[in-house]
Amino acid sequence: MKTIIRDITEQCHGRMIVVSDVHGYGHYLKGLLEKVQYTQDDTLIIVGDLIEKGGNSLETVRYVMQLKKENPKVHVLAGNVDADRIGSFLDQSEGHEERFLEALRWTKKVWKRGLFLDMLAELGITVEEVTENNVAEVKEKIRTAYREEIELLWEIPTILICGNYLFVHGGIPTENLKELEKEDAFWFMKVDAFMEQPVAFRRCVVVGHWPVCLYQTEADDMNPMFDYEKRIISIDGGCALKIGEQLNALLIPEPFADMKEIMVDAYDDYPEIYAKKAQAAQTQTICLKYFDAEVEVLEEKEDVVVLRHKSSGVVFDAPESYLYHRGEKIFCNDFTNLQLEICEGDVLKVIVQTSVGAIVKKEGRIGWYRNK
Repeated sequence: MKTIIRDITEQCHGRMIVVSDVHGYGHYLKGLLEKVQYTQDDTLIIVGDLIEKGGNSLETVRYVMQLKKENPKVHVLAGNVDADRIGSFLDQSEGHEERFLEALRWTKKVWKRGLFLDMLAELGITVEEVTENNVAEVKEKIRTAYREEIELLWEIPTILICGNYLFVHGGIPTENLKELEKEDAFWFMKVDAFMEQPVAFRRCVVVGHWPVCLYQTEADDMNPMFDYEKRIISIDGGCALKIGEQLNALLIPEPFADMKEIMVDAYDDYPEIYAKKAQAAQTQTICLKYFDAEVEVLEEKEDVVVLRHKSSGVVFDAPESYLYHRGEKIFCNDFTNLQLEICEGDVLKVIVQTSVGAIVKKEGRIGWYRNK
């Protein structure tokens, strides 16, 4: 896939609204745009991964298509998931039908929802009805019925420049754009933990791809992260991937605004409550991430379990719903047992309610709000 670099500075006047990693959560995108009072005077930039993993991908793509028809200042960048799915579909090399069929079955098993599953459902075709004998015919039906949707996700830039800002899904190793044009676009769509790379930039580089909570070692915080020295902002709020997910937005006043002038906002649909009592902060003793999350169950208490983290030996309690299995091994979803500082009347988002308290989110930061 060719790297496409586009500079939109001349057409971009006034506010920029920047989001990433919608992952089929079209209702989050709609809610966020309403919350920040988006108008056609704004430039809207979606920094990749519009589809897959959750929600309704087809509906989300169509919503963005409508936004683009109404406003030429709506821009979508390529994300690694978008490029992988559409690229695999358009692939005509030997064995492409079998690979597409395998991808359909895998998506249904692992993610449950996805763009091509949505398309099949609308066409009245189940995944089970797609076989080695008819997969080529099914692909052609999809190609004919959804030409515009597929083009939206394929004929889009890898890197977008606007004034003092550069937008890319995963990350870049250098600002030498002529050098980047020679490379496969996928290298810039999937850069894990980009903020930890030994790079710094003149322009501010805005990325998605890596959920911001994965950078945290003491808490789960879903808000955008700013590195003013490296001039990098990471904005993936974990939609469809993380408990406590939210869709983040950067509100940049104009293309040449300083990083410190940027405002942030976010949207989720967790139920909202007002704290009835104050709670003192209590430092976490564990902050689990998916790459080191194996646990042992020591005790079960209704809807809460006492766990021992296998690699560190730390004992902690967590909602039972956070557990999942791989074979005989037990794992815990990303979790911190931080107890948040909460004042009476604070606005909280309830993520999980248990018999001993709730896992809540306060201004993007996740932790326990205990009953006592």
